[in-house]
Amino acid sequence: MSSNRHEEGRRVIREMMGEETAAKLIDSAESRTFGSAISKYAIDEAFGEIWVRPGLDRKSRSLITMAVMVALRQPHEYAIHVNIGLNNGLTVNEIEEALIQTLPYVGYPAVSTALSAALDVIKERGLDNEPAYDGHRGLL
Repeated sequence: MSSNRHEEGRRVIREMMGEETAAKLIDSAESRTFGSAISKYAIDEAFGEIWVRPGLDRKSRSLITMAVMVALRQPHEYAIHVNIGLNNGLTVNEIEEALIQTLPYVGYPAVSTALSAALDVIKERGLDNEPAYDGHRGLL
């Protein structure tokens, strides 16, 4: 693997995830423990090669990645990519519209799972437009 691609991946994850989250992934990749090779591939391949390609801006790449995570029913990864999407300039309204767009293709259960994960991120980041509301949100 190219060290240039690895350095580019490290730069990209720092920009998109922030120092604290990026440090966890980098530390994992460098730990030489079980799973560290997978973390290194993520840095080199996903972030060092694919996220830096021309043709799509980061907001578009975030929307695509988030839609895939909804379809795969991966709430943990979806939440990570909601954070990345917000860092890449997506708005809360755009994220909600993306969930609505996925609805006829992946179904209510998949969107419900993602909705809950997104709401946790939105609340953590102080972006909730009704923070005083303590009733149920979204689907049951």
